[in-house]
Amino acid sequence: MATLKEIARRAGVSASAVSAVVNGTTHTRVSAGTRARIEAVIAEVGYVPNDAARALRRQRAGTIAVVVEGLENPVYKELLLGIYEAAEARGWAVVLGDAAWMRSGSHFLARLLGQGSIDAILLRHEGLIDGEVLGHLRAHPTPVVLLEQQSDPHYPWVAVDDLLAGRMATEFLLQAGHTDVRFVGGRDESQTSSARYEGYVTAMKQARRRPRAGLFTGFGVEAGTLGFGAIRSGGTFPTGVVVNNVMSAAGLLAAAADDGVAVPSQLSVVGIHDAEIADIVRPRLTTVRLPMRALGAHAVDQVAALLEGVPTALGVTTEERPRLIVRASTAPPSR
Repeated sequence: MATLKEIARRAGVSASAVSAVVNGTTHTRVSAGTRARIEAVIAEVGYVPNDAARALRRQRAGTIAVVVEGLENPVYKELLLGIYEAAEARGWAVVLGDAAWMRSGSHFLARLLGQGSIDAILLRHEGLIDGEVLGHLRAHPTPVVLLEQQSDPHYPWVAVDDLLAGRMATEFLLQAGHTDVRFVGGRDESQTSSARYEGYVTAMKQARRRPRAGLFTGFGVEAGTLGFGAIRSGGTFPTGVVVNNVMSAAGLLAAAADDGVAVPSQLSVVGIHDAEIADIVRPRLTTVRLPMRALGAHAVDQVAALLEGVPTALGVTTEERPRLIVRASTAPPSR
């Protein structure tokens, strides 16, 4: 009898697309034309699915996996709370993993995909997972929902409005009187960073101010240190800066203090994301708080819809908007 791989070869599609048609899964998107081609080949070869195996596969483990990069990052606290609360309400358990360990051939990946121990995966990886691992995920029937990874053509995703967050941070500085504002941190190939930078550019243009090139120095505390060094050595020193995330903003505050630059009298700083560290650093950091708890709940809802075969949009952006939290790191410019 023909196998799924043989059907895929004859139809000129991937094995995961054939599996989606045969098993009726909804997490792998298959166009009407591709579906018709696959069904024609199935009819031609007389393929009959193993109903017993399909029934076994559909048994639920009651466990979902959450994989993010850098579990120690405090910005995930609200996201994980939202996931745990929504999962608990459905009677599900949650397994946590770090994307750094999700590589081809790893035990972690094998456990995620093997023996039906995981019903679905919530994944935030920002490009840290290689193509081979993503290929394994796409070929496997376990549903995957991406966290903060908008417009992915392969998986359903949930996200917050990162563009609005970047715009809000920039508008706040502009309204305070700052005319020279820079954007620091993140990676230009990161969807979230690019969206936040786009928000910065949008706000600057609407205020008839010239947006500056983004200083994409990466993530974490060190990225803020590098970002401060870049703006310090980049000619005209700005009076305001929008930082891609709260940890990088903390690093930038420390670098400014070490260099004798007073915040906020010489430099106002706004970080995107909010975490406990924003109240711990000095001066306390003004932030744009993202609705991460709502994002976690939406992600679990998306998983539930996929598991139940309920039609759902490929991508969902939370209705809850980002919120500005004003603290001591911002003030009108003194020059």
